[in-house]
Amino acid sequence: MDLALKVHCLSRMNCRRLLMTSVASAGLLLAQAEVNVNSRYTVERVDITGGSRNQISRGLREDMEKLVGQHVNQETLERIARRIRSELRARIVSHKITRGSEPEKVAVLFEVKGRRATKGSDVAVRKGVYHARQGWSGVLDARIAAGDGVFNLGILSDGDELIERFAGLRAGYEHHNVGTDRFRVGFLFSSFHQQWAPQTLRALEAAPEVPGIYRTRQDFAPTATVVLAEPLTLSMGASFQRFQVQYPAAHTEAANAVTSTLRYAQRLEDSRGDKHDVEAGYSLRAATRTFDTDYVYARHLAKAGYSYRRNRQRLALGFQGGQISGRPPLFERFALGNISTLRGWSKFETAPLGATRMALGSMEYGYRGCRVFYDTGALWDKGRSGEVRHSLGLGYGDGDGFFMALAFPVRSGRAQPIFSVGVAAF
Repeated sequence: MDLALKVHCLSRMNCRRLLMTSVASAGLLLAQAEVNVNSRYTVERVDITGGSRNQISRGLREDMEKLVGQHVNQETLERIARRIRSELRARIVSHKITRGSEPEKVAVLFEVKGRRATKGSDVAVRKGVYHARQGWSGVLDARIAAGDGVFNLGILSDGDELIERFAGLRAGYEHHNVGTDRFRVGFLFSSFHQQWAPQTLRALEAAPEVPGIYRTRQDFAPTATVVLAEPLTLSMGASFQRFQVQYPAAHTEAANAVTSTLRYAQRLEDSRGDKHDVEAGYSLRAATRTFDTDYVYARHLAKAGYSYRRNRQRLALGFQGGQISGRPPLFERFALGNISTLRGWSKFETAPLGATRMALGSMEYGYRGCRVFYDTGALWDKGRSGEVRHSLGLGYGDGDGFFMALAFPVRSGRAQPIFSVGVAAF
């Protein structure tokens, strides 16, 4: 009896140890599964829709093919999706994982949206918008893929982005694989003619410290971009700008600057399938006498944004802040009041000459494409105070670039809403 009792107790103790070990192991496996539920599966094939493999660089095609036979890696899929989006100039590139032909195997599908795909090239309206106070703006781009590089040619007339309306041509080339797909180089040449609003011309008469207007402007900008660590990229280059100033007599001036941009962009997905998009960036344009320039200044701009998507709902928050030291030309000065900043106001009402200081915040909620938003921001020059302005609005956006909005400025007295509509990649 004693021996049987001892065996019974030992058996119960072993069972308890085994049960505790099993529970601990199951908890560890569950925690690991939550980190990446798909990491145990092997990629069987990789496909792309909305675009063609022939339209992306050879290096990117090879990296997509390398996925086959490997375990699913979420970070790698996100990196390739961003590269496809960049090369195809798409509005959205997402990836889906579906069941393969055998157990433990899956298929990866990259979905490209917001572009018109053709074989080897495409022509698309990158921007076509109407603003009730500032009129029409449009950008038409042609893209031709050639091996690991892409040639671009654009025709535009834009009265939305800057204080001036600039119209003309731009042409460029970008090579996406210089020894490694983490390094690319390119250049962009632009030539524009300018038009100026009456409000800007009147404001210049009362502000002699602000440089005057110009008839034409040309820019040559070589750049080099390196992926520091996914998803962090650094671009460095130069901008050599020449423009023909009208007053007091027609002559040519230069604004030559070194440029750099540090950018972070990441999409995260939690266990419920909710998506979190985080973006942040900082850019600097510094014109110094070393570059034989007529203007000496430093332009700093910081941006940050966050969006949360759950089912058909989306919440987005954004911030921008900028400062310019020195004496910049008009095209470098900050402007607010267009289709994407301080909606509900006109830039010629907020600051017809722009400003050297800027702060902007926005909040937007969307459901099934319908949106409501709130913007607040201010412009001012050094040593002066700026008025903080607010606007509220509602609108619609299909996620592929099309939008329409009706925005109301928040102020005492009569409300004069501003309507805008068009296609643009914000």
